[in-house]
Amino acid sequence: MKKLIGVLAVASLGVALAGCGNQNTQSSSNTTKTNSEASSSQTTTATNNTSSSSESHHDSSLWNNQKNEQLASFMQKWGPTMHQSYEQYDGQNELKVSTGMTYPDGLSKELVEGQSGLIGWAPSGKGDYEYNVVAVYNHDGTEPPLPNRITYFFAFHNGKPVVLVDQSNNGDPDCHPTTNTDLESNFERIANQ
Repeated sequence: MKKLIGVLAVASLGVALAGCGNQNTQSSSNTTKTNSEASSSQTTTATNNTSSSSESHHDSSLWNNQKNEQLASFMQKWGPTMHQSYEQYDGQNELKVSTGMTYPDGLSKELVEGQSGLIGWAPSGKGDYEYNVVAVYNHDGTEPPLPNRITYFFAFHNGKPVVLVDQSNNGDPDCHPTTNTDLESNFERIANQ
């Protein structure tokens, strides 16, 4: 009985500490963005209960399957907080978005803040681009005007994690750094493990 009480006390302490760390970190600039980039009323913080293996420390790549799975888990939880569902590029089958673009091939046409040739697919996080994309997630909107989409590119820029977003629905696809600090900070947390 004493052991059970001790275990419950430790579990309660862990829950209390986790609640303290789950602060809302949305920036005030999010309130001026459209529904897609608007902040949600709650912040999702994915937790990692697995310890990193020694082989990830010897891996020279910035991104690996374990991190990719953690990002997928986070996106499954985060999307509903934004009232959206996201489809991931699986590394094999092209991801087609409602505007007709397909990824990763469409990255060659993607502008970054109006500049071409800066972004490309690099599953290890290391490549020949300014922005080496390791994951692509897309949400196709259903509210007019159609077509509309929110496409996130999780990338490394000069070895540092960055999340770019493209919401263009006509003309040249053009992405820019996201203003969603929750998404950005969780990608950075996963990338830096």
